[in-house]
Amino acid sequence: MKKLVFMLWFAAAGLSHAGMNVETFLTAERQSITLGDSVEDMQMRMKASPITVNSYVLPQKDQKEDLAIDYTYEIENMRYVITVVNGKISQIQTENLNK
Repeated sequence: MKKLVFMLWFAAAGLSHAGMNVETFLTAERQSITLGDSVEDMQMRMKASPITVNSYVLPQKDQKEDLAIDYTYEIENMRYVITVVNGKISQIQTENLNK
């Protein structure tokens, strides 16, 4: 049930961003960023600062709360919003900026 609530929350959050979810993408230096990677690995591979960082709380059924952090990067006319929960990449959204 916890996973269902979490997935529904991300589905609703995804509606606010134009784009699609992917499992992996390549950085400007052709390094792979993939779901499940640690935030430290992501930061080392990106070799750039995000254009925005947004943190928020994800409520859980058992009254615990998880902290989620969205890192937004722009690479070669693409926007990537990388969501990190508990130190791991849990979602990657992409948007083509040429539209």
